[in-house]
Amino acid sequence: MIRIGTRGSQLALQQAALVQEALKRADSQMEAELVVLHTRGDQIQDRPLAKIGDKGVFASEFEPALLKGEIDLAVHSAKDLPVKLMDGLVITAVLPRADVRDVLVVPAGGSIPGNTPRLFRIGTGSRRRQMLAGQMWENCICTDIRGNVDTRLRKLQEGGYDGIILAKAGLDRLGIGFGQESAFDFYPLPPEQFLPAACQGIIAVEAVQGSAAAKMCEKITDKETEMAFAAEREVLTQLSADCSEAVAAWCRKVCAADKQCQETMRAADKLLLDVMYAGNRVRLTCQVNAEEGIRLARQAAKMVKETS
Repeated sequence: MIRIGTRGSQLALQQAALVQEALKRADSQMEAELVVLHTRGDQIQDRPLAKIGDKGVFASEFEPALLKGEIDLAVHSAKDLPVKLMDGLVITAVLPRADVRDVLVVPAGGSIPGNTPRLFRIGTGSRRRQMLAGQMWENCICTDIRGNVDTRLRKLQEGGYDGIILAKAGLDRLGIGFGQESAFDFYPLPPEQFLPAACQGIIAVEAVQGSAAAKMCEKITDKETEMAFAAEREVLTQLSADCSEAVAAWCRKVCAADKQCQETMRAADKLLLDVMYAGNRVRLTCQVNAEEGIRLARQAAKMVKETS
């Protein structure tokens, strides 16, 4: 029996179930159960994340549990992982990446920032989203918001905000919005302009290095997502970035037939990496190769640091 550690929110349970299903497809004889753990980030709801600690606030209980043998795997939203894992632990699998976009959510029939002259209150605790929203809409003012997806939608419905910004991947996994009757309207934001967080849309699986569970998970990892995950994590490592900083990284393979590829590169598949740090942006390209992706990440991080 494989014990899969997960947070207790509806979204976290859905993500853990996706890992459970992937393992079952890889080995029909495999049995797994979900083990719910409550992290420091879940328990402290009265303070902005940036004032609680680094990106590890949603992984704080999982890593000791893995090392003590209380769970075999831990499932994370990859963007919430700490930059450095505890010794002896590895990310052993990443599932195929979901939609990387952020979404502006407003009450059904409500206005959006660009269509109203008044101040528009946006709820988001992310420094990245706050900076990008300020760049996109001159009349917006961002204030912190905490809680899971349902809690944030309730706060929006109660009138605490004019809009909130959420990850489309999470909304999709929960089956919320887009093509169904809803109390809200959803506006996906262009990722080239509204750059996603590093590893946004990726589900990562953590395990003890060399364990049987870790080896089993190697069967379910998505290689293209793994390449992007490694490059974007390297950006964070080079910048020593945490959730208190406005940092974004988006690495993806662009096909030769893609218009963006034809405009920025010769006609061949390439890796395209966008990085934002302290308001500065760079875009670099390289061959589709994991080692080249790491090199590109280091170069991009160096460039944005030098201009910050």
